[in-house]
Amino acid sequence: MIGRSIYVPDNPAFVGGSPQAVHEQLWAQGRRRRLQIRGALAAVALVLITWTVSLGVGLLAAAVVAGVDASWHWRARAASSVWRKGQRGERRTARMLRLLLQWRGYNVLHGRKVPGRGQLDHLVIGGTGVMLVQNQSVPPETEIAEYRGTLYIDERSGAKMAAELRETARQAAELLRQRLGRDVPVEPVTVVYGGDLRRGRITAEGITLLRAHRLPQWIQSRHARYTPEQVAAIYEAASTLPISRQALIIS
Repeated sequence: MIGRSIYVPDNPAFVGGSPQAVHEQLWAQGRRRRLQIRGALAAVALVLITWTVSLGVGLLAAAVVAGVDASWHWRARAASSVWRKGQRGERRTARMLRLLLQWRGYNVLHGRKVPGRGQLDHLVIGGTGVMLVQNQSVPPETEIAEYRGTLYIDERSGAKMAAELRETARQAAELLRQRLGRDVPVEPVTVVYGGDLRRGRITAEGITLLRAHRLPQWIQSRHARYTPEQVAAIYEAASTLPISRQALIIS
């Protein structure tokens, strides 16, 4: 249990520290253990491959095992970097959308508002549809999973969170319908930074949750729905949505 102890001197990172500070302290304390495990794995690979093949191949296998282990920990660390900095990920997602999608004919609006529903982090408009992309950063230990269509966050139901996002997307679609005179579905998506997201992408409760690096490919893989002329009309209508203060942070 994190807190005060009569046996252990107070650690500023634990006593009264933020979750991010505690995580940083625990990560630093675990460095020696990670290196020990990495060395042990490399040593096992060296012995086994040297015994069955040759010393040269054994050394190569040990280096590969150590590299894979280091890469795995690096990716886990990078996944939580947004949360550790106290951010939600808007700038990182905006930069990725700009670099990977806009030159492919997609239009992206950042930091818009739906009256009464709050912030729209990103609205992506293209031939494959209209996607409302929200960002969420969570602690590394947070488990996000789906079971029989139900969303679970740390074994608790994520139905309320999903319902709020669906409603925001529905309200955005209604505003587009009023401006265009026809239905324009808006698909809700959450980009997750940090946490343990099973398989890197799940769909549950009518929303999709995925890692940031999967977002561009996922958007492009949707079925074609609109012509370039229709995309331009939808973008023009969406551009009339009010700009929020968050747009200053994202840009």
